Amino acid sequence: MKLVIDVPKEIAKALDSKTRREILKLLKEHGSMTVSDIARELNLSKSTVHHHLQELREAGLVDVIKEDRETPLPKRYYGLVRRPVRVSKPKLEDASEHVIKALERGEDLRTSMFLAIAAAYRAVLESLGIDASEVLYELGKEVGKRLAELEPEETVLRKGLEIIAESVELRQEDDRVVVEIEGCRECSDLPYGPACHLEAGIIAGVLSNLRERPYQVREVECCGEGADRCVFVAEPATDEEHPKS
Repeated sequence: MKLVIDVPKEIAKALDSKTRREILKLLKEHGSMTVSDIARELNLSKSTVHHHLQELREAGLVDVIKEDRETPLPKRYYGLVRRPVRVSKPKLEDASEHVIKALERGEDLRTSMFLAIAAAYRAVLESLGIDASEVLYELGKEVGKRLAELEPEETVLRKGLEIIAESVELRQEDDRVVVEIEGCRECSDLPYGPACHLEAGIIAGVLSNLRERPYQVREVECCGEGADRCVFVAEPATDEEHPKS
């Protein structure tokens, strides 16, 4: 069971609308906008936009943040309202249990602390209902590139991954690389998968740096889904997947 947040009914109702979600996205990008600005961007009538803004205000997600009274008709600018998010007690207990399990998997203090910190960050994101897969993958790529700079040999990939696994096996198939991890301490107690987005990113970063061409990595088997091992397939990225700027 994934950790999720208990969303108040009024917020759930406000977000159950594509138009209102688009308005929130616009306000996030622009900071503040008038009804006319929003109506123009979304090609909607002002009355429709006003109705949706009222729904968002009642949910506490949007409010009038300033008024321009120097014009013949005062302009109201709407913006996002920052509000604290509280995670219910049962979910905090789930998060704590996940972190403790990660701590127990370490064989020494250094490894245990590394696993506990990583698990804590994941638990926080999951408890807030945030899908951090893309962020973890991109961060992993940056870590992998840095590792390759510190030790410019592909053996650094095995050394790095062995910190969180019982064993690591790499197989070369032309430009394709298959990485198998047994006893992955990152996801072995997670009831879902694929979950090793950070590890996938690290593999991509190391290979991209050392082979001087972009690599993409996907996890095809994961202990989080009940598999015996985590298996990653690394392949050179195509131009479509990494468009030129």
